[in-house]
Amino acid sequence: MMQTWDYSTRARAARPWPTWVAVSALWFVVLADVTWVYALFFLAWGLYDLVTGKSSFVQHITRRENPITYWLVVATWIVLSVLWITNPR
Repeated sequence: MMQTWDYSTRARAARPWPTWVAVSALWFVVLADVTWVYALFFLAWGLYDLVTGKSSFVQHITRRENPITYWLVVATWIVLSVLWITNPR
């Protein structure tokens, strides 16, 4: 069975501002051509995954059920962040 997303809670539906902030920031990054900001996004994504123990890239994975895949994804986000911060272009 395929994983489905549960967006039925009122809290998520009532507070879309984080998505608006992220989409606005992405447009700013693209239009201003400041690619180092992507590094901050990847770093935030990696840190969030570390805190929650879950990651969603192509599919939803957890540290408990798929530790090797989980750590590969989280390490990728953090390594890409460091590379983009230290070598922006």
